[in-house]
Amino acid sequence: MVHVEKLTPAIGAILTGIDFTRPLDDKVCDAIYQALIDNLVIFFRDAEISPAAHMAFAQTFGDLGEPHPLYPHVDGLERIVKLENDSGAPPDTNSWHTDLTFQAKQPFASVLVARHVPEVGGDTMWCSTYAAYEALPVGMKRDLEGLEAVHDFGDFRNSFATDTDTQTSKERLDSAVARFGQMVRPLIATHPTTGRKFLNFNEAFVTHVVGLTTNEANALKTWLANHMAKPEFQMRWRWRAGDVAMWDNRCTMHYAVADYLPAYRCMNRITVINDRRVS
Repeated sequence: MVHVEKLTPAIGAILTGIDFTRPLDDKVCDAIYQALIDNLVIFFRDAEISPAAHMAFAQTFGDLGEPHPLYPHVDGLERIVKLENDSGAPPDTNSWHTDLTFQAKQPFASVLVARHVPEVGGDTMWCSTYAAYEALPVGMKRDLEGLEAVHDFGDFRNSFATDTDTQTSKERLDSAVARFGQMVRPLIATHPTTGRKFLNFNEAFVTHVVGLTTNEANALKTWLANHMAKPEFQMRWRWRAGDVAMWDNRCTMHYAVADYLPAYRCMNRITVINDRRVS
């Protein structure tokens, strides 16, 4: 039996009663899915899930993402991204973000497994964009309704804005823009399963607000980022090796806190593109 223990009123729950050493039946997967929809991010402590079981678990919820264009993968399993960081390879997204909002099809969910964590630091924070929307002043909700924002690869520019032996920074940035693309999305969106509205903004990938000048857009972006940084909308997870997290990427942001360098941290992530139960 799946047991759900809420972590905060707004977001997060720990699930127990799941054995990842054996295939999960439909009833258990449905219960896990409902816990995800209700709590936005869910955790399994000390799961010790194998890479093969990681793949099988993620596939019960939808189609898996293609191999990542930049990050390495687990040997023999190219759809499991291997996120390794230390002093020689610091993280490149040290900010609040919702994964890949600049892509034409924004992913449904991610399943993250902690393989090696530092003794101190390396926590991950999540934010409920439902709660962020619901706490907006009535007038701000009205003003934001109907506005759209441009999402592009934002902070990832830092990975391309230097010359190499074969390309200039301009050539690398131009190529990256064409490769990653951009999307225009509403600032207030509606979740396809719950019907709840959420604030569809993240500071890493939203670059402009349609219809505003750059100065006006920057002022609004700063206000929204400050509003969404309130701890009432958030939770923070202290990792142990073997922990598993799964989050709904449509109505959350997350922030992997880069306070552990020069220590080593290794996480395995699978992206689930579509929500099979909605499709």
